[in-house]
Amino acid sequence: MQATNSLDFYVQRKRSIESKPVGKAPKPPKLDQALKLVADKLVPYALTLTNDLSNAEDLCQHTLIKLIENQQKFLNAEYPYAYAKKILKNAFIDSLRKQKNNISIDDVGQELSINGNQVAQLEHRDLMKCLKKHSETDQIILSMLGAGHSYADIQRFIGKISIENLRIKTLRARKTLAECLGRNK
Repeated sequence: MQATNSLDFYVQRKRSIESKPVGKAPKPPKLDQALKLVADKLVPYALTLTNDLSNAEDLCQHTLIKLIENQQKFLNAEYPYAYAKKILKNAFIDSLRKQKNNISIDDVGQELSINGNQVAQLEHRDLMKCLKKHSETDQIILSMLGAGHSYADIQRFIGKISIENLRIKTLRARKTLAECLGRNK
């Protein structure tokens, strides 16, 4: 019976077995050659486990590091590809266990800490909600003023409105916006 592995590291052909006397085992390949052969086959296997390319690549990278650390075991293994797959599968199982051990903040009952970007996003969301409560004209006025346009530009854009009426509409729109946002003074 012929012993083979998926990487064809130690394959002896029937012809060579019959013609040559049984002697020393073939010399294992160098580490870099073995890693090249294994790496291409590990990515599809990792992808079947994770269903995500970036996670699969991370698993493969972790596996290759382990193989380098344990190069003697890897190179002297009867089936090096199976050895590499086992390391990859164990790393995948370990990552799943870590995810299960993580407890969400909602379960603990602690409050989230918020940085500046999150505060700005929340304020922007609130501003958009309050702007939707205004009429279309008020939204245009507030948006254009916020963008730095002058009252004359806004008057030309809106059309049939005097500057005085525009200023009064702006004052009222700002007041209702401030009330909606809870910034009354």
